[in-house]
Amino acid sequence: MKKAELVFIPAPGMSHLVSTVEVAKLLVDRDERLSITFLIMKLRSYSKIDSFIDSVSAASIRFRFIDLPEDEPDPNNPDNALFSFVETQKPYIKEEVSKLVSLSQSSPDSPTLVGLVLDMFCTPMIEVANEFGVPSYIFLTSGATLLGLLFHIQALHGEQKVDPMEFKDSGAELIVPCLANPYPVKVLPSFLLNKEGLSIALAQARRFRESNGIIVNTFEELESRAINSFSNGNTPPVYPVGPMLNLNRDVNSDGNDDIVSAGEIERGVRCLMELDNEKRERLKEMSGKSRKALESGGTSSTWLDRFIQDVVDHQP
Repeated sequence: MKKAELVFIPAPGMSHLVSTVEVAKLLVDRDERLSITFLIMKLRSYSKIDSFIDSVSAASIRFRFIDLPEDEPDPNNPDNALFSFVETQKPYIKEEVSKLVSLSQSSPDSPTLVGLVLDMFCTPMIEVANEFGVPSYIFLTSGATLLGLLFHIQALHGEQKVDPMEFKDSGAELIVPCLANPYPVKVLPSFLLNKEGLSIALAQARRFRESNGIIVNTFEELESRAINSFSNGNTPPVYPVGPMLNLNRDVNSDGNDDIVSAGEIERGVRCLMELDNEKRERLKEMSGKSRKALESGGTSSTWLDRFIQDVVDHQP
């Protein structure tokens, strides 16, 4: 039975790394053939990232973490700092992927590289996957509804030449396939209503379409309409495999005092449940469904199996 390897490339920082590791855990737990290498981009030395990686490495022999050389964003391009930084990492990524491919070719016992799983902000690495002839997959830490909205805005802009910024101060509404009701343009996410943000979002949506699939941190029962909206064949396959949560405050902090802690979230939910019986019952229902989704036979469990089948079972 040939072993397979996925390379995960998370965005720099703690928050996306944690959710990336959570989905990786789900994958290796389901298939003993699979091992995962993480290529870690660092904007600066950050001790909590190092300690988190050490704890994860100690818990799984099928995880390997490779630190890339530290670098800094382009100070002359502050509005696009993250993407410019990711671009600078491309040669390092290419070098590490080349080593993995060479090892696989020279040693029959080494796993075969079957794909790159890229953070939603690491889409430039699609070109690296293409260069080595392996599939690329996007890991979206946001939900399916945002993905559907991005795809719809990009299609409107590209195919019908509609610019949402023209309607931001009007009462215009959009009919979006992933949403049940008309969506007022003026309450679109703010990044879609300014020139720089819209340009980045459109470029991201176009790159998402170039990938071989999109893993989404959601579950079918929570966003069924949005997930069903991707079944028309106009987008890459979408795999809702969540929810992936790690509510450890120490793990999730990027050193930002403004981050909402797990305790604050819990207090807010408890307050909401105490004030509204209907919301309380709905939250209990969703909590139960989220647990069942990841259990054997649940919807997210089924989507995980489908992803593994598409990636590992179809390896060359």
